[in-house]
Amino acid sequence: MVNNVSNFGKTLEDVSIPVAQRTSTRDLGQQDFLKIMIEQLKGQNPLEGGDSSDFFNQMVQFQSLEAMQAMTKAITQLTEVSSLANAASLVGKGVLAMVPAPAGTPGMIPGQPQEVAGTVVSVMFGNEVTLLLDNGRVIPADTIVSVG
Repeated sequence: MVNNVSNFGKTLEDVSIPVAQRTSTRDLGQQDFLKIMIEQLKGQNPLEGGDSSDFFNQMVQFQSLEAMQAMTKAITQLTEVSSLANAASLVGKGVLAMVPAPAGTPGMIPGQPQEVAGTVVSVMFGNEVTLLLDNGRVIPADTIVSVG
């Protein structure tokens, strides 16, 4: 009978991989790929030649993927900066927006657009860019239909 239950409730990863070698996220990076490749090389029979082009092809694909992810992140950041600059340029200008009516607004069908006009007093950045108008209304920047 087994008396050692210290591993009860742990995953195979928790038991088999030393703490120093574990990654904190589930995303694999280039270092993780190299560790896996080295382990595969260690496990090969030295008398049987392995195909090193497979490793090279995998490395090239991995680096291409990392480059595409970095480029996507940079484009996303550039788009965000551009939209923030555009929103900031609206301060002091008159705008007309079509804002969906919130549910429960008397005399309005929920989601029916409501025309809102005013001069932009300030811009607020959060999950979405919102504008504070001189009439006290706060509107999403993406609901603007004209700037005057």
